[in-house]
Amino acid sequence: MTTTLEGVYAAVRSMLSGIEGLDGADVVGDGPPDAGYPHAQIRDGAIHWVVLERNEVVQRRVAGDLDEFLYWAALHTTRDAASRWELAHRGLLAGCDDTRVGWLAKQVQLLKLVRPEWADRFRAQIPQQCPGVRLEDVDAYPMGGRS
Repeated sequence: MTTTLEGVYAAVRSMLSGIEGLDGADVVGDGPPDAGYPHAQIRDGAIHWVVLERNEVVQRRVAGDLDEFLYWAALHTTRDAASRWELAHRGLLAGCDDTRVGWLAKQVQLLKLVRPEWADRFRAQIPQQCPGVRLEDVDAYPMGGRS
């Protein structure tokens, strides 16, 4: 089966469709490709994650398969949605001044809606990716029914 850009973007849209809390978040391929928004490129049958700023490549990764690219796309979109959510709901965890805790908790919650195994994978990486953030704080963050 040949991978096409249309197929990649259709898979991204399908994966994210119907997920509450992602309205208005950045979605891979939706922004101008030369303004810092990630997009896909297909080269030699591989899917490339590319971020350009002023036509200069600032990030390029090659996905091993469509599933890996979709994981990256889910991370990107849920991070954007979670950071927006955190800003609007800052200070829900008494005694916690680290704003990363709120957006990480929201991102885990959103990723669970996309694919629970991706939420687990992301959560396991938090200590390395965000030094100083305690998983018990992320897990205890009062998400409630808020979206």
